[in-house]
Amino acid sequence: MCRSRSCIAGFVTRICTRSRGWHNTLYPSVPGHEIVGRVVAVGDKVRNFKAGDLAGVGCMVDSCGHCYSCHAGEEQYCESGFTGTYNGPVFGGENTYGGYSQTIVVKESFVLHIKHAEKDLASVAPLLCAGITTYSPLRHWGAGPGQTVGIVGLGGLGHMGVKIAHAMEPRWCCSPPLQARSQPQAPWC
Repeated sequence: MCRSRSCIAGFVTRICTRSRGWHNTLYPSVPGHEIVGRVVAVGDKVRNFKAGDLAGVGCMVDSCGHCYSCHAGEEQYCESGFTGTYNGPVFGGENTYGGYSQTIVVKESFVLHIKHAEKDLASVAPLLCAGITTYSPLRHWGAGPGQTVGIVGLGGLGHMGVKIAHAMEPRWCCSPPLQARSQPQAPWC
């Protein structure tokens, strides 16, 4: 169980949840899926965390842990459906209420140790969603020296993608979203 200190809900997340854009909203629902906080209690089988540890949680708190996708480390494709940080009914149980709740229960394998200073926690939270969302494909496709990375748009994900791509040292470029362009433009790269 973790008590939240810093939590962020992205703009798209809030809009799609509020308007039922994802067609699965259970009310009451409080988006909040980039969570950093202190562990306040642990279960008997938890081995890597103790009360008082600083921890981070992304957008998932559980999955079946038994299917092919879970064994492959791709719990987001869990054949039984993963349990989200918010608006995610726990297998046969209650709905989850996200990082703006006073506490949240998370399976140990979905929790990360956070080693940053307390004053930097608000900077850590975005890495748990936008950070992993942009890092994953950059890593998967081998971004690095000698490679070219293109990033479309410089919004919430785009700015994080630029920061992460820069750290991986490829040649990179950024383009505004299509709706922001008044006329066709030559490629930016």
